[in-house]
Amino acid sequence: MKSVTFRNGALEMAAHLHLPAGFDESKTYPAIVVTHPAGGVKEQTAGIYAGKLAAEGFVAIAFDASCQGESTGEPRQLENPHARVEDISAAVDYLTTLPYVDRDRIGAMGICAGGAYTVTAAMSDRRIKAVGAVSATNYGAILRNGWEGRDDLTGAFAMLENAANARTAEANGAETGYYPIVPQKPEDAPNADLAEAVEYYRTPRAQCASSPSIAPVRSLAQLVTFDAFHLVDLFLTQPIQIVAGEDAGTRWISEDLFRRAASKDKHLHIVPGASHLGLYDKPDLVGEAMAKLGPFFKARL
Repeated sequence: MKSVTFRNGALEMAAHLHLPAGFDESKTYPAIVVTHPAGGVKEQTAGIYAGKLAAEGFVAIAFDASCQGESTGEPRQLENPHARVEDISAAVDYLTTLPYVDRDRIGAMGICAGGAYTVTAAMSDRRIKAVGAVSATNYGAILRNGWEGRDDLTGAFAMLENAANARTAEANGAETGYYPIVPQKPEDAPNADLAEAVEYYRTPRAQCASSPSIAPVRSLAQLVTFDAFHLVDLFLTQPIQIVAGEDAGTRWISEDLFRRAASKDKHLHIVPGASHLGLYDKPDLVGEAMAKLGPFFKARL
């Protein structure tokens, strides 16, 4: 694994490039872009999956989203879904410049919100030949309908008002206001998945200084109205492998994606006993996810 940077318009993106064992720069390899969850960075679950994919013979790149981690951009920690989708295509751009990457064999996968952003990117970027999604989370749907898809829109309208007020305040000199993507304490978590998210992001399990798991309140304006799966019934024609936990509150999102995707080569694997966050880093659960993702990508790239 080596640290690299690449351009995304005016921004400099920070990434880790994972190379196969016995890597030979004179050869060409299939490559996969791996996108981290909202509030995450390349050193966490995205790096785990990128490393596993490299062990399967792929060149894999895990990067920090624009405005996040070690990538540049302001305001810091901005979670703009449109920018996040563009980040993925910028990573593909970078891979096409590497002489040892086969431009015709590039895939993409992501975890949580990164999985859903990857779906959006694949619909417009036809250089992405195969798609993987682990614990996919359509962030906009979560904010509109709740973690388990059961809420009404009352909270969504309140978030839009908060975002508008934050932008007005900041335009008039206030400091950037932030909200926690992940609760600060387990007792603040509304469900078991988010309680585990506190453990993952805010304890030594996966805590990283560049991953505060917060976002500017203004981000809510883009997120609440964003649907990562808009038009998947028309444009998501690439092969796709979806992996979700049996006990994940977000399982409904993976099932929704599987049902709606236009692809004729689509697969959904439910991991028994797995939570949403368990698929991020628990060795046995990651192993089961990779048992599906590795062969899937090998057969299609």
